[in-house]
Amino acid sequence: MVRRSLSLLAITSLLATATAFSQTNSQTSGSAPAAAPGQRRQIPAPTNLKVLPKDTTGPQVISIMRNFTGDLGVECTFCHAKDSATGRPNFASDANPMKDRARVMMKMTSTINTEYLTQLTDPKPDTPVTCGTCHRGTSEPSVFVPPARERPAAAPSAAPATPPASN
Repeated sequence: MVRRSLSLLAITSLLATATAFSQTNSQTSGSAPAAAPGQRRQIPAPTNLKVLPKDTTGPQVISIMRNFTGDLGVECTFCHAKDSATGRPNFASDANPMKDRARVMMKMTSTINTEYLTQLTDPKPDTPVTCGTCHRGTSEPSVFVPPARERPAAAPSAAPATPPASN
């Protein structure tokens, strides 16, 4: 239970940056009842959770996914397959292979935060590793190329004033 709570805490803290998210979570097979004018539609419970804890609520999943979309600069259908009938994302489907890749990356960042960063004692990191740590708003992180450093010119070697004596 503690490990599961830590995993949820690590994953949600990983994704601390909120971004705009225009769609609601409709992972259940049935559709949520229509809301009255001026009321928000009830968010259904998520299904097919394989990395997030099974008790993660619909609003929690939406919050986490909003962070993913911002950290990667993508829309829902980058990882979620489109429903051919509605044209909307089918959040429960595993048809899009990017969803499996995202799950691996979620596990990776959680492991970095819970197993590796916790070993650092001096200084403790102020912020956890998130998708944005590497992706920085792009779907494919760019390869880090260190900036060129100017090397100081080598000081001319002091030549002896007189040539060495030969024997």
